[in-house]
Amino acid sequence: MAISIELKWNESLKFITETADGRTLELNSAQKMEKAFTPMELFLFALAGCTAMDVMWILEKQRQKVDKFEVSARGARREEDPKYYEEIELEYKIGGRAIRKDAVERAIRLSQDKYCSVRAMVNSNVRLKISYRILDPNGVEQVFSYTPSPE
Repeated sequence: MAISIELKWNESLKFITETADGRTLELNSAQKMEKAFTPMELFLFALAGCTAMDVMWILEKQRQKVDKFEVSARGARREEDPKYYEEIELEYKIGGRAIRKDAVERAIRLSQDKYCSVRAMVNSNVRLKISYRILDPNGVEQVFSYTPSPE
């Protein structure tokens, strides 16, 4: 499956990207960002979005009644070039009635180990910390850590 984009220089460190079907996005690494994103921000968006779609799909297949779902991603970059992420933290927040811990952990594991294409491209020298919170309708929250499989 081939995917193609066009990237065109606008000015300074600003670029416009466009997909084959006409969707656009602005990239920028200049001092004044305006509404643009850096490529490294987009990578975190891509990782969070990819795993979020997987986890929700798997939770639905497991008949979990999710009322709330969020994923937060934070990355710490190296000081020297190339300034790739040395550590990425992912936190899932899942709310609903009778959400099972084992179902959430299974969904995260399958996303991380099998389905998430963006995760598959994360280099093994990037530390990945994963946690998840399950919130019941009464406001009781449980916090868990997930340890990814070694690569």
